[in-house]
Amino acid sequence: MTNETLDPALVESLQDSAREILETMVFMTPDNIEVVPESSSVFRAEVVGLLGFTGTRSGTVVVRTTQDLAKTIAAKMLMMEPEELGSMEEACDGFGELVNMLSGNFKNAWVANGNVMDLSVPNVILSGEVRLNMHSDPALRTCVRIHVGGGQLDVGIHFEAV
Repeated sequence: MTNETLDPALVESLQDSAREILETMVFMTPDNIEVVPESSSVFRAEVVGLLGFTGTRSGTVVVRTTQDLAKTIAAKMLMMEPEELGSMEEACDGFGELVNMLSGNFKNAWVANGNVMDLSVPNVILSGEVRLNMHSDPALRTCVRIHVGGGQLDVGIHFEAV
């Protein structure tokens, strides 16, 4: 069951930009991209990428996946094999760039709707837990789940509580 919680045009834009970025910059074609409910303000994953934003609304872009998929994504961006990366820190740098690209494309859609958005720099956390001051209204958060490379990548947009 699909539960679109943000403006459907913004959710569709997030899905389209995720597909485009993965295909053109990461050279991986998603098997499926679906909207999934985002009901918690606590996120646990092997790799969590965060990028805060301010403007018309403040919030956080949260991207999460496994270390294996993060390493594969970073390697593909560099046109390498995952085992060629020197360390997980290199994978985190590449994953941070993915978070930056996804956030930038969401910003473009948000601004096209007449809003203002200023982005921070991405942060990547390994095997961590993140708690956000997330708005309780489900209309102000969404998550798309991308099935790619035998794993999944969750991309969430979360507006802060006021």
